[in-house]
Amino acid sequence: MCLTCGCMDAHLDMGEANIRYEDVERAAKENGRSVAETFAIMDKTRERDRAQHPKEYAVVTEAPPA
Repeated sequence: MCLTCGCMDAHLDMGEANIRYEDVERAAKENGRSVAETFAIMDKTRERDRAQHPKEYAVVTEAPPA
């Protein structure tokens, strides 16, 4: 399910915690919006949240082997 796992298949079911296109589509319908509008809202919300909580968006790198 590519929207979150990186498999590049937005419709593939990769488990309960991943987000599929169909999940976004269902949310869009529930809110009376299109999928495109819902993705745009998600983008705006993410950017606002990133500005308010930058530490949550910090890139985590693994420590080099000892």
